[in-house]
Amino acid sequence: MPKRDFIAKLRQIEEQANAALGEVSHTVSRTRLQHIVVLAKTLRGRLEFGALAIVPVEPPQPLPGGEAKP
Repeated sequence: MPKRDFIAKLRQIEEQANAALGEVSHTVSRTRLQHIVVLAKTLRGRLEFGALAIVPVEPPQPLPGGEAKP
């Protein structure tokens, strides 16, 4: 399945779960639907925008008065 199709399916899951949230009472089912929404949104975000990595730009500097640790 191409990436765009998968992203579209995740968006559909998200929309349907949000619609179902308006129809159910405050029970465990509601919590599960909220989890589905968050999971679909997270997966879609990873596919659309990619995973972000935080890496140092410069090598670490030694502490004042100390030596750099390997």
